[in-house]
This record gives sequence, C-alpha cells and structure tokens, in this order.
Amino acid sequence: MRRYVLYPALVWLCFGVCPLFFSSCAMAQEKTDEKTSNKNLNNNENVIKENEFKEILANATGKLKDKIYRLTKTEENFADRNGKSESVKTKILEIVPPDKRREVEEVKSAAENYRVERIWDGRNLYEKKDDGAWKKYLGGGDGGGDLTSGRVTTIYKFIGKESLNEKTANVYETETRRIANKFTQTSRYRVEYITKTKYWISEDGYFLKTIKESEVAGSNSLRREVEVYEYDTNIKIEAPIK
Repeated sequence: MRRYVLYPALVWLCFGVCPLFFSSCAMAQEKTDEKTSNKNLNNNENVIKENEFKEILANATGKLKDKIYRLTKTEENFADRNGKSESVKTKILEIVPPDKRREVEEVKSAAENYRVERIWDGRNLYEKKDDGAWKKYLGGGDGGGDLTSGRVTTIYKFIGKESLNEKTANVYETETRRIANKFTQTSRYRVEYITKTKYWISEDGYFLKTIKESEVAGSNSLRREVEVYEYDTNIKIEAPIK
C-alpha cells in the first residue's frame, strides 16, 4: 500500500516542483539578461544618429567657406604602435578667400626626404621644391577620390566637452569598421579595417582639431593623422615671383 502512495508523490515532485524550479531559473536569467541589456544601453548612451552627426560636420565645413585659416596636418605611420614612427608627413594649408591658397608638404622617412611649397594666387600656380627656385605654371589644381569596398558599419558618438587652447569644444568620435574579402591564387581570407576619428568642434561650430587612427584588426601597425585648425586674419598670400 505504501508503494502506491510513494509513486504519485515522486511523480508530483518531478512534474510539479521541477517546472517551478526551471521557471524560477528562467525568470532569474531573464532579469539578468535585462540588467545586462540595460548596462549595454547605458554604455552606449553617448551614441548619436548619423544624420545628426553629419549635420554638425556639414555646418563646420560650411563655416570654412569665407574664413581665413591655417590647417596643419601631420601623418605618421607606425610598424609598431608603441614604437617610433617610420615616416612623418606634414602638410600646411593656408586659405585666404575667395581664391588664394598656400600649401607646404614635407616628408621625412628612411626612404625619402623632401619639401614642396605651392602658392595659388587666384590666377597662377607657383611651386618650389626643397631649396630650388620658384617655377610658375599657368593654372593649376589637384583632385582626388576615395574608393572603398566591402561591408562598412559606422558608430557616431558625442563624447562630451573639453577645453582645448582655452576654448570649450564639443568632442565627437566615429568608429568605422570595414570587412573586405581578399583573394590569392590559392586562398581567400577576410580583413577588417578599423578607423577611429575624434573631432573637437568649438561651441560656435568651428573645427579645432581632429585625430584619425587607422589599423587592421590583429595587426600592431597604425596610421595616425592629426589636423589642427588656426583662424588667423593676419595670413597673407602673394605671388612669390612675377
């Protein structure tokens, strides 16, 4: 008789208590997942929309149109990001609206060292290489393009406010990841390119500084580009020769 009483009890334990136990575990896991999700959202609370960031960038670019300014850009390449740079390229660009500009490009590396200066006075282009003489060209200009392929994703962030050269700046950051497939004669492999760019923009909407770092995932090499803007009404650009 006791044996027939014991069996229902065991059945109730297995099919009654166990579901309650697993249900409690599921609820606990759901709460844990919810906390984790909320934590991730908090970590990404400084993410902004793409169109919002592009509007800020377009506004800062537009403000350069009628502004006298100097842009100093430094490009460095590192085989080891913790070591010294293998090459340094410095480019200085001075703009005097509506149509005058001066460019100085200087490269220092184990492979090459040179300096080129160009002046566009609104009508003609003048160029000087290293310590050579000025040469005059009728007309002049340059162009370029950016062609990228592969799957690209970008995140836009507002980091906060910082003081830069006694000015309060709004700081933004973008992180772009591009995954591309590479082919050889015998294999196919995937490469992930990562680019992080940080922007310092004044409260009245002017570019102050940018830092762009580019790398390949898994590699210790790094390319760093730094741009510094100076708004100086004393910049003058004149033809160096007649």
